[in-house]
Amino acid sequence: MRDAYGYRAMISELNDLVSEGDLFPEDEIQILRDTEAYAGGYRPIVDWYYGKDDMADIADELLATMEGAGGRLAFRDIDPEEVADCLQYVIDEPALVTMTVSEVLRELWEHGRGKRLK
Repeated sequence: MRDAYGYRAMISELNDLVSEGDLFPEDEIQILRDTEAYAGGYRPIVDWYYGKDDMADIADELLATMEGAGGRLAFRDIDPEEVADCLQYVIDEPALVTMTVSEVLRELWEHGRGKRLK
């Protein structure tokens, strides 16, 4: 198992976004859990996304960026990682669970303190 599923990195990322005012502890985000259960039936968080409305806004901005003159797609003006992230969100969306930022951070801390999940 690597870094309790990257929990340290997720904690750092979420804390940075809260510190910068991009997220607030009471904001809802969406989490993706592992399909495999570990000790005690716990399914680790493997990724997270902004809330549904925010993800829709991100997709709208991406599509607007992709539209060139005359409504044609301008692929040279887009970031391939942003497109990949949006496509991955569409794939993951049926399995996502909504939680508040503070709930997610609490879980990450509780299950990521060096405990082995397997």
